[in-house]
Amino acid sequence: MSYSVVNKNSVSTDIIDAVKYYKKISPELAKQYLFRIREAKAYIVNSPIGFQVKYNNVRTLMLRQFPYHIHYLIDDVQKQIVILAVIHAYKNPTDYSERP
Repeated sequence: MSYSVVNKNSVSTDIIDAVKYYKKISPELAKQYLFRIREAKAYIVNSPIGFQVKYNNVRTLMLRQFPYHIHYLIDDVQKQIVILAVIHAYKNPTDYSERP
């Protein structure tokens, strides 16, 4: 059974902000960050329940190489992985399920 990936609107902003930050350091680092996002999404699609539930059925996966977590929900009815946020690991945890 295959799940599609859907991003909440605010996820694009999360990713763009991080890319801008890493691009200032190195354009190659920004590309690597985007690669790690794609890689993490593939892991989630292949094993949606394989990652720890942190709060309110929200699971998280930490990116390789970068201190960011992907926060997501599994919608079994729609067969979707709903990405709620891509957040720096050192930010205070919040309930991202209410984000737009």
